[in-house]
Amino acid sequence: MNNKKRLYQDKLTVKSRVKRLLWNITYKTVFRFSPRFMFHKWRIFLLRTFGAKIGFGCKVDPTCFIWAPWNLEMGDFVCLAGATDIYTVDHIKIGSNVAISQRAFVCTASHDISSLDRPLIHSAIEIHDNAWVCAESFIGGGVIINEGAVVAARAVVTKDVVSWAVVAGNPARFIKKRIIVEKSDLL
Repeated sequence: MNNKKRLYQDKLTVKSRVKRLLWNITYKTVFRFSPRFMFHKWRIFLLRTFGAKIGFGCKVDPTCFIWAPWNLEMGDFVCLAGATDIYTVDHIKIGSNVAISQRAFVCTASHDISSLDRPLIHSAIEIHDNAWVCAESFIGGGVIINEGAVVAARAVVTKDVVSWAVVAGNPARFIKKRIIVEKSDLL
């Protein structure tokens, strides 16, 4: 191991390493193996115990992996579905009425490819109110998913998504404007 890698790893304090260890033990025992349909409040309690800021009515599947709960902020009525990966090396702020579907990857960190040492780089992610991140999509660091936007299944988002847009593909591109139809309009 060269000096640059050691210097980077030395930035992790003993306190942060202990915190990560305690969270991993908690996740792999009492969080991960809690029953799916009955223990949402229990999982929310555990996340809050480790510093997550979580609003009312949220549901987090037991197979959802959150790397560092202390870097997670969620509004009201947020759903983190099964096998989602919420990689909170940096802060992730999720608004209210947001769904993040199965196997989505919300990733605040990557590696700097301009250096052969590939040091870890990170930047925050914001997902605003009424957005939907569909199954198996990828949201990269520094991205803002604005209000009401939909990220289609398996999309790869590396740039901000405008409000009330539907994006899809790799890389994600604008597909159409999201138009909400009121129930009374359907009758």
